[in-house]
Amino acid sequence: MFRFLFTLITACFLTLNAEKAHGIARFGKPLYPQGFSNFSYVNVNAPKGGTLRLSTVGTFDTANPHAIKGSKAEGVIALCFDALSYRNPEEPFTLYGLIAESIDISADNSQVTFELNPNAKFHDGHAITAEDVKFTYEYLREQGAPVYRNYYGKIEKIEILGPLSVRVTLKKEEDGTYNAELPFSISIMRPLPKHILEGKELASFNFDIYVGSGAYKIEKIDQGRSITYVKAPNYWAENLNVTKGMNNFERIRIDYYKTSQAHFQGFTAGEFDAYFETNPSNWETGYDFPALKDGKVTKVDGTHQKSVLVRSFLYNMKRPIFADWRVRKALAMAFDFDTLNKMIFSGSMQPMDSLFANTYLAHKGAASEVELKTLEALKAKIPAELYETMTKTGFVPARTKGDGDQRTNLEIAGKLLDDAGWKVVKGMRTNSKGEPLKVELMYKDTKLEKITLALKESLRKLGVELVIRVMDNAQYETRVDDRDFDMIIHACANSLSPGVEQVFYYSQKMADTKGSSNYGGLKDPIAEQLAISLADAKTPEELTERAHTLDRYLMNMYYFIPMFYDNTSRFAYWVNNIAFPEVNPKVGTNVMAYGWKPEVAAAPTTACATDGIFCRIKSFVKSLF
Repeated sequence: MFRFLFTLITACFLTLNAEKAHGIARFGKPLYPQGFSNFSYVNVNAPKGGTLRLSTVGTFDTANPHAIKGSKAEGVIALCFDALSYRNPEEPFTLYGLIAESIDISADNSQVTFELNPNAKFHDGHAITAEDVKFTYEYLREQGAPVYRNYYGKIEKIEILGPLSVRVTLKKEEDGTYNAELPFSISIMRPLPKHILEGKELASFNFDIYVGSGAYKIEKIDQGRSITYVKAPNYWAENLNVTKGMNNFERIRIDYYKTSQAHFQGFTAGEFDAYFETNPSNWETGYDFPALKDGKVTKVDGTHQKSVLVRSFLYNMKRPIFADWRVRKALAMAFDFDTLNKMIFSGSMQPMDSLFANTYLAHKGAASEVELKTLEALKAKIPAELYETMTKTGFVPARTKGDGDQRTNLEIAGKLLDDAGWKVVKGMRTNSKGEPLKVELMYKDTKLEKITLALKESLRKLGVELVIRVMDNAQYETRVDDRDFDMIIHACANSLSPGVEQVFYYSQKMADTKGSSNYGGLKDPIAEQLAISLADAKTPEELTERAHTLDRYLMNMYYFIPMFYDNTSRFAYWVNNIAFPEVNPKVGTNVMAYGWKPEVAAAPTTACATDGIFCRIKSFVKSLF
């Protein structure tokens, strides 16, 4: 009895005297110490007020940030709902407390305990409590998108320790250990109001807005055309160290344009404040308008070394025609990157050679000793020809001289199709049953039309018919969610802190889950195994090696046709409408979060604003994305 009481008292004493963690780092320690004042990349003296006008191409049919179907309005989740913690862009593997003023992860990663800030409130004044945290995990696990069902499906139990204290216990992995990355994934959850949502179907909310807790709330919706946010009065986190210098605009309006042309024309007419250019040709020739000549608009560009959006033609692996790797590789050999880059993009694009392109996580050349050891154990399950390139050279995309001459690559592609049983009969590739090799490509971005037509012509030379189908946004999203396609143009950007999300990308279970992030319906046990290993990395070195191995494997298995990426930032803006701090190269800039309206007050001398528009252009463009 005495031993029990002594143990209990000792445990209580240690708990009461333990320093509450203001931040958590998966590797090492947080950069900012306990009690820090603010992040280095914000301007704490930025004036408040004014309207920021942004824009995008497309439409939306719901303002419910957790809607599974439909097209969601831009900005709702980020602007209207605060998270338990804030991910500092300077530190990919570090989180700082926001709604949770302290976070404690057990040594074995089995439990996460959150102590909530007593000042945290929803927009209607209700305090955010442990009940809301527990409710949100359970609510999204039952009714949320597949990604939430998977993340929160790994929770064993949730205990309310007090009104503002909650402990989450996680499930063990198959090997009996706990995933080291999962505690971080569940720590960025954005609590929902139990007092409003309890007993209601999540899908029932469309434009009936439930209250959030973030710096902004929705002020006005013009369905499919625009959404306007207004600063929440008495925002509870206004003076926290993790939000100082942020959320400076009184209003943020996001307008929607039907086409890219109308979008750009709207910018030149001054209908919104900033424009991120994705068309290099337009960047070179399309900015000859009066406001630019008069200095009212400025344009800047520059290369960077951060993660990028990579594009590919993604195969639907549920389609039998893509089961043979020789067919997949043959179609990839027909994509003439160099000629398209020269003719359409003025040579500004880079060939996609990695899913982690432009970062240190991209594999290069021959496999390292650690990578080779992992792949050797899987060698018997990998086609010999692919294993050879996978380990000795790494992925090498098909290249030409950029003169339209694809004969060498098409000869290789033709041999692969012959070997796979697709012979040329009367100009068409057919199998032993006489069925033609016919693929439908579905896409929604009309700017990519020339690329799709070029691929169609290259495949025609091989005897492969490519049917091109342009869809509107709503139809496209529905068919992608239902996996009702042969091939789509897919764009993705991996973060510098890859983890559990990689498991969901390549989970065999997710291949059959509607709306999941396994868009290609891939069921490859090796890919899933490597993704799980990556998510469970214990050190930065392990994470890098495992990212390289996963990347090396997926690229060489040709589950998609690699296209290109752009590591140049192109940004134009109206100089009297936007100011922003001196840019931290590790952070880039987020005008919506860190910027302010110059005319609201005199901008600080450390800012790039109206008076000194070129003062820090170089550092700005190098870190935009």
